[in-house]
Amino acid sequence: MEKLRYGIMGTGRIVDRFVSAVRTSSEGEIYAICSRTEESARRKASELHITTWYGSYEELVEDPEVDVVYVPTINFMHREHALLALRHGKHVVVEKPMTLSRKDTEELFEEAEKRGRFIMEAQKSLFLPVTQKVKEWLEDGKIGKLNLMEYDIFVPDVSFQWFYHRDKGGGALLGSGNYIFSHAMYLEKSDLVELKGQAVLGDEVDLQCTFLMKFDDEVLASCKISTMAKGESRCVLYGAEGKIFIKDFWKAREALLIYRSGEVEKIEFPEPFEMVYEVDHINACIRQGLLQSPVMNKEMSMCCAHYTDLLYEDYYR
Repeated sequence: MEKLRYGIMGTGRIVDRFVSAVRTSSEGEIYAICSRTEESARRKASELHITTWYGSYEELVEDPEVDVVYVPTINFMHREHALLALRHGKHVVVEKPMTLSRKDTEELFEEAEKRGRFIMEAQKSLFLPVTQKVKEWLEDGKIGKLNLMEYDIFVPDVSFQWFYHRDKGGGALLGSGNYIFSHAMYLEKSDLVELKGQAVLGDEVDLQCTFLMKFDDEVLASCKISTMAKGESRCVLYGAEGKIFIKDFWKAREALLIYRSGEVEKIEFPEPFEMVYEVDHINACIRQGLLQSPVMNKEMSMCCAHYTDLLYEDYYR
């Protein structure tokens, strides 16, 4: 069986890791890359040893050899580029956040369904072996009933200029909020019943923010994202019988299960290209003829977008 051929729409820093993940996967291969200019596309193609490159997004999606288009462009361009790929009959993987609003996110899923093509918001954390093991620990009651979740993300000194412009999809919440929303919803299956937040605003965007999520079974999630402070990014899950500690939870390679007795259990998965698990899932979904992931599905992406919309109402009122 031929491998699924990926076309990369853009040349940003995340592209290198995604390309390595596709090449590590069993059923995917990198076929082509494009950029807004021939020079940029040629340079990145040479750097990553990609033989086919294009100086426009349109040329990439018009190539019949491309099966799947990966969209890692600037946040505000995700909707436009995903629609372009879908309307040319391509399966699409869109970097988080999928779009800048719930309405636009819904539009992408509707377009994919109409075209009979797979679409997914890239959210690698849900497919990591660490996340799968943590979910198993929770379901097995290793820490008793889950009562409290803490999420901290620190990304100081962001260098992308577009990050500081609201119309381009910048800001702390749009940059990292979906990591928290999707991870918390994946581990805590009851409905979210309350969401409140505060933010420190720069000239246009939120530079740091906090929010509290309350779930239907009395679980609270206390969350903060900061581009203004340095600290340890982590997720800590607290139960009556212990806690689970996950450093850098969205790309985690290890986790600690700490029992109330003081006993510690550690798991490690040292895969250098952590996106490979996500890519393997995407490939399997497409092979099965699915139009969306059973894990990072339409409902999950719609919720992430909706929660962002709600918090922005708090932040910018």
